[in-house]
Amino acid sequence: MRIVEKVLYGFGGLLALILLFIAICHYNPELAAKIGASQKADAAEADIETHAGDALMVNTTVTLGELPAAENTRARTESALTGDSVPAGNTRSVDDGENAESALKIPGKVAGLTGYIPVRATGTEISQTKADEIAKELSKGETGSSLTFDSEIYPYYDIINETQRAVYRQIYANANAQNKHFAPVEDITANDLKNAFTSVVNDHPELFWVDTAYKYQYTPKGSVADITLVFNVTANDLEASKSEFEAAAKQIRDETYKNYTDYDKERIVHDALISRVKYDANAPMNQSAYSALVYGRTVCAGYARALQYVLQQLDIPCYYVTGYAGENHAWNIVKLDDGYYNVDSTWDDTNPNTYDYFNCSDADYASDHVRRDLSIYLPPCNGNRYSGLEVNPSVTPPTTTTPTKPSTTTTTTTTTTTTTPSTNTTTTTTDNNTATNTESITVITVRGGGDQDYIDNIGDYFNECFGAMINKDDDVITFDLIVTDKKLWDNIYKAYDRGDCQEGYIDRYLVEKHKNACSMRVEAVPRTDGSYLLRHRAVIN
Repeated sequence: MRIVEKVLYGFGGLLALILLFIAICHYNPELAAKIGASQKADAAEADIETHAGDALMVNTTVTLGELPAAENTRARTESALTGDSVPAGNTRSVDDGENAESALKIPGKVAGLTGYIPVRATGTEISQTKADEIAKELSKGETGSSLTFDSEIYPYYDIINETQRAVYRQIYANANAQNKHFAPVEDITANDLKNAFTSVVNDHPELFWVDTAYKYQYTPKGSVADITLVFNVTANDLEASKSEFEAAAKQIRDETYKNYTDYDKERIVHDALISRVKYDANAPMNQSAYSALVYGRTVCAGYARALQYVLQQLDIPCYYVTGYAGENHAWNIVKLDDGYYNVDSTWDDTNPNTYDYFNCSDADYASDHVRRDLSIYLPPCNGNRYSGLEVNPSVTPPTTTTPTKPSTTTTTTTTTTTTTPSTNTTTTTTDNNTATNTESITVITVRGGGDQDYIDNIGDYFNECFGAMINKDDDVITFDLIVTDKKLWDNIYKAYDRGDCQEGYIDRYLVEKHKNACSMRVEAVPRTDGSYLLRHRAVIN
């Protein structure tokens, strides 16, 4: 009888512990989440060990969205915030909405010469408990509290309110220090953060390694808990990238030597820029000044930021303007001694080059340009002394020649190839079918890598994935890489499982190629030398 009694007491105690655990998880969801995450990690580890000798498949999908339109918060003009009046600097007010934009008449020769991408933000809601943990553990990084910015050169800093300015200084300082992840110095909302971040990238074309995208986490009450910047590939060797960037800008600045008026310098920089740069919608990093000055290929955003940077270096106020011109578009405002002028170097880069959109008033731009977002608060362009002084080059009529038979040119391309041993059968699996690959394997390798130049660390792996994808415009992209051993493959597998690959290369790819989502499938095939062949298939949306 006593034995039965003890058993019943034991069951009763166990039941009480279970009920206590359930109650704790109910009132402390963070604990339950941590336990679940731990179990998931253990399961993933076990899965890797179970499939140690097989080809493993990993899928990840990343989608970048946009915030709602930011609230313009100009501290010194309260009437502009309430909508009671339109800021004086509007080429055409965004309040005119679709009617104004639909009324635009875009000349055929410049239609499509656009390409500006509005700032993108990826926000994730977290619990207040998680936000409190972040506040205790995460540094604010460089606060930039001692920084000042001249409103004549950096107008967006002057437009935003004090809270946004504090975060502006912090973003600028952390970008320069290459600190990606930090807690905000002020209690700030998502919309205010967007204004602060947009103002930084609009004011500072020299921050070419900072993509026009960022991530953040926020509480149910709307407070931002942390900020994560996204750096492009130039950040991998920033000193070398800065050297190339400065050298390219200096070449244009040097052409202004012995020209003393701001107008003369402005015209020379405009001409030098459009003579060196080619419009290319598929150019990498095309939202940056770097793409124009170093690569010589870009879209409107690159033209505008490059002109802005070079004129800033010559102490000529030049502002980055965003808006609409048939599509999202960017151009500049330049300040000369009698006032402000619109300049659209992208639309002047035609064949032949023109001055049709150089030093124009707001009235001149009214039929084909509309400012949007914070740009509506930039100064009005009413200067006239330096308008219409240039003469477009004449067009030479084409000459007629007798066509000749073209010569045949043979181009030899050398690629590094490695063939999988015949004992291995490689298959690429999709959702609907299985196809056997009988072709030789074209492998991208890394200079100075590990054994046989195979990839030997996860950082190089991310860079090679990005490099393999960035110059391709297909909806489906396939490429192969070889990593040194199973240990590295296991680390890569875990990186996909944790989502580290998003920051590693997928986010950068989506931002720079103007895409919304990427679904990546990776298959690992063991090789006889102990290395692993990784076959990649990315579906782009």
